Amino acid sequence: MEKYIKGYKVIYEENAKEGVNHLEYVLSYDESHGLFKAARSSGKIPFEDRLGRNYNLVSKLDGSFVVEKRSTGWF
Repeated sequence: MEKYIKGYKVIYEENAKEGVNHLEYVLSYDESHGLFKAARSSGKIPFEDRLGRNYNLVSKLDGSFVVEKRSTGWF
């Protein structure tokens, strides 16, 4: 799936929808902009939503971003 969040093109799978919603609806513009900026400079930045679910925000060469759900635990 694909959507624009605060001016940034974001691509994600269904299992990362809550992370995308966190970026779009929970964080302020400055908070989400900071995450996008950090991901662009480092390539990938981990974040978690308010329920403790873990995600990565990955910067792509074409200027878009991918939100990936990070697995937790030993598996």
